[in-house]
Amino acid sequence: MSDLELFLTVVVLGASVYTLTTLRRASRRLHYRDRSLFWRGAALLIAGVGAALACLTAALLTAAGPWVLYLGCLTAAVTAALAWWVDLEPGRVVQAVQSRRHPSR
Repeated sequence: MSDLELFLTVVVLGASVYTLTTLRRASRRLHYRDRSLFWRGAALLIAGVGAALACLTAALLTAAGPWVLYLGCLTAAVTAALAWWVDLEPGRVVQAVQSRRHPSR
């Protein structure tokens, strides 16, 4: 494993851990009845973490080349940025989920 591959691996793992801890912290700031709606809205971000970790696993288990690590790093970075944005106001995720469930509100 080259230095670049090691760096990209650390970035993917770090961004994934940051995303998950940020989402958990944001959900704790909400009222307990809104937390399930928050996690429904944050499912796309959790899927992004899963995709980044899948890219990392594919790069480590196969000889696919460094492009898989680049893709995983990009996915993890975008997901971490979106988690940071959600952490600024977690209530907007709940409002978006509620407006999709009840379009008349």
